[in-house]
Amino acid sequence: MKAQSPIRNVGTPPFAGENTPLSSAATDPAARNRRLPIFLRGVLRFATPMLALSCLGAQRGPAVAFQADPVEVWGSRILITVICLGISVLLFTMFKYRGRATGAVAWGLLITGVGIIPLVSSGFGTLLVFTRAERVEFCASCHLTLQPFVDDMKNPRCESLAAVHYRNRYITDNQCYVCHRSYGMFGTASAKVSGMVNVYRYYTHTFQQPVKMREAYPNRDCLKCHAESAKWQEQKEHTRIEADLFADKVKCLDCHATPHILNNKEAK
Repeated sequence: MKAQSPIRNVGTPPFAGENTPLSSAATDPAARNRRLPIFLRGVLRFATPMLALSCLGAQRGPAVAFQADPVEVWGSRILITVICLGISVLLFTMFKYRGRATGAVAWGLLITGVGIIPLVSSGFGTLLVFTRAERVEFCASCHLTLQPFVDDMKNPRCESLAAVHYRNRYITDNQCYVCHRSYGMFGTASAKVSGMVNVYRYYTHTFQQPVKMREAYPNRDCLKCHAESAKWQEQKEHTRIEADLFADKVKCLDCHATPHILNNKEAK
């Protein structure tokens, strides 16, 4: 004789293993915790390729890797890790507490995910972006306007000032930025502002061809490197008009080669 199943009142909770209504599963904390790994797997799927891209710098050639800035390389990796951590904390908080911050732990996670991590990542990311904006590759990314200048600089057969300086590595890296940045702290700030204006004009197609400098190339951008060199001081022509050179009354480019040669044309 089969034993009869115990009779359960309507108000009692279901036994283990019985199907539960959808409304109960949605409000069950244990069920929500079981679904949490789904969100974490989604975050990992997003973070894995980003971390892989940040590690590509280690796979570059020996010459490029030798010149790589370890602070920038590891800074990029840390930034991506912090961003992924912030997304994970935010998703965990949204899923765990359903928008109801109750208790110190919930408030701490919410403030960390919404406030602290975004502030840290945005500030650190801005610093890295401005640092990478000094690279020659960044200048060449505006291919409609600046790519011909970069091609001239890297041309081994060209005799322009830019090509000679690049070929002999008178400037080790960031050649465009170093040559076109005025000397001093405010020169760096001015170069950043001018760069942002150039980026805006490029993407809004408000630039004009051919590209020209807003003002004549100042002597101070030449003299900041050459004035204290022994080779420069040995030239009697330099010492004879030294005061005029520093006063910008006589231009360095009046005597020396053309800065850039584009399609057999001089560019100033």
